[in-house]
Amino acid sequence: MAEFSFTEREEYEKGFAQVYDAKIAPFLREKEVERQAAIKRSKKRIYIVIAITIFLCWQAAKIDPFVVIFPIFIGFVVCLLLFLSRVGKVQREITSTIRPILGNFFEDNVYSEGKPETGFAVDELKLLNIIPDADEHNYGPSITGRWRDTNYSLTKASFYDVRTDSDGDRTRSTLFSGIILEIETVIDMPTIVFYPDFGKTMNKVYRWATRNNRPEHRFDLADVALEEMFEVYTDDLERAKTHLLPSFPPKLVAFSAEYQKSKKYIGAAFKGRKFYMAIDLSHDFMNFSVGNKHLSEADEAIHKALADLMIPRRIIEELLGETR
Repeated sequence: MAEFSFTEREEYEKGFAQVYDAKIAPFLREKEVERQAAIKRSKKRIYIVIAITIFLCWQAAKIDPFVVIFPIFIGFVVCLLLFLSRVGKVQREITSTIRPILGNFFEDNVYSEGKPETGFAVDELKLLNIIPDADEHNYGPSITGRWRDTNYSLTKASFYDVRTDSDGDRTRSTLFSGIILEIETVIDMPTIVFYPDFGKTMNKVYRWATRNNRPEHRFDLADVALEEMFEVYTDDLERAKTHLLPSFPPKLVAFSAEYQKSKKYIGAAFKGRKFYMAIDLSHDFMNFSVGNKHLSEADEAIHKALADLMIPRRIIEELLGETR
């Protein structure tokens, strides 16, 4: 069996190789045996489905050559489902076991499966338009921690819009899937909300839709490119000009380019001693979808997950110089 090892690459990974050897490697070795057994069972079942499909195609061809398409389609779907589900149980067990180990690895971090037990004010986040008022939602896992004397929480969240047609069929579309950050600020900030700029006409519609929650003062940014991306509102214009440095909005753009990839806009707001940010990630947070790879290669997914846990710390490093 391939070697199970973890090579520390980044400074923040220091000490994790020992944790991997003690807690993760023995577990992955055991699960790899189960995974291989599941693959063998799946292959046998796929071969049986293929044999049945060939027999049905032969019988269907006697009736009409066109009818052959039906057993081929059904056989393909069954084989695909068998292929996709063959290691599902093992993968869920890997995720549920490794996530808490990673979440509790860093000093002052506390991991939980759902949203944080304290903080994560859902109603506040909705009022600030950081998260959508969705039909369905999922929260968790989450991390609460402290970095450079700054408290923060990070919560994985997904929001869905659900529609039911005249036949009673439900369709669910994703409004947001990523992480919600709540970071303590060094001073008491006025409410400052960064809204997306949708263009002249749609901005009017959005202003009307958010009229009950939006702060009353428009805060103009001293940059044409940024004005094309954000509409910023505040409840105290003078304090906002005093406390928010001009370099902060461009950093929101940089965060968006790094973490969201395909989107320019990133949801963010200051209020009191809190900074909120919603990052619609381009990947699944702390994901351990190792696919059909040998579990000795799960170290790459672990590197990615550890990097995910560094997101709030990196943002705190930037924020500490952006409020005064």
